[in-house]
Amino acid sequence: MSDTNQAQIELWNGRVGEKWAAMQVRLDAMLAPATAALQARAGSVANQRVLDIGCGSGVTCTIWLDGGAIVTGVDVSEAMLAVATARTNGKADLIQADASVWRSDAPFDLAVSQFGVMFFADPEAAFVNIAANLRQGGRLVFACWRAVAENYWTAVPMSAIRDLVPPAPPPEPHAPGPFAFADSERLGEILARAGFANVTFNPVDFPVCLASEGGAEAAARFALHVGPAASALAEAGNETRALATQRLTAAFAPHEKNDVVALDGAIWLVEAVRA
Repeated sequence: MSDTNQAQIELWNGRVGEKWAAMQVRLDAMLAPATAALQARAGSVANQRVLDIGCGSGVTCTIWLDGGAIVTGVDVSEAMLAVATARTNGKADLIQADASVWRSDAPFDLAVSQFGVMFFADPEAAFVNIAANLRQGGRLVFACWRAVAENYWTAVPMSAIRDLVPPAPPPEPHAPGPFAFADSERLGEILARAGFANVTFNPVDFPVCLASEGGAEAAARFALHVGPAASALAEAGNETRALATQRLTAAFAPHEKNDVVALDGAIWLVEAVRA
């Protein structure tokens, strides 16, 4: 694995990956609209060799397998790959590796990723490597988040708890993380320099469901485990977390309807072809 990406590898092969593996059912449901949009954009995968980058707990691997593809999934998280192994019944080749440096012995027809490509310290080098794993004319299709301001599901909870966490300098807008590729112009340039052509960006908006039952209180508990608020409160003590729960519940209350809490999410669906 790459030393360059070590911080993200430790995060996803540690507490974050373990938490996502444990919460796989809820996370799959939360991201289901994005999964459906990605599947539609990928199109038919029958008899294709598919590389699933950052495959996580394997929900997209099962989709490609059901579509008749030969699937290889790459992820750094041992815990999430264990879930993926169980749900794919050994039908996919699942590899614990850093996709920015991992190289296949044979080229793929399609490289695809659901929120798995935004964490590279050197994204251009990573996409050069991804391109090298594709045959000439092979396709790249992935989903990544647009700007924080367009993603109320993260902006609302962060606003509610901001004064409860230690002050920090403004985040580097292009640093590895969920919103690293919000700037489509920058991402397009990265992909072009990495050897991709015909790059297109399709904006997709969808409701991110933080609680399908239990209302604002359930959404608050969920936000303490997943998303930027959870990261900001990772080292907080019990008293601070209790106050954060109250704040989050109040922030989500206006968005509750029939015991369900859903806030706006905004992603790019990116397509390109290896030149």
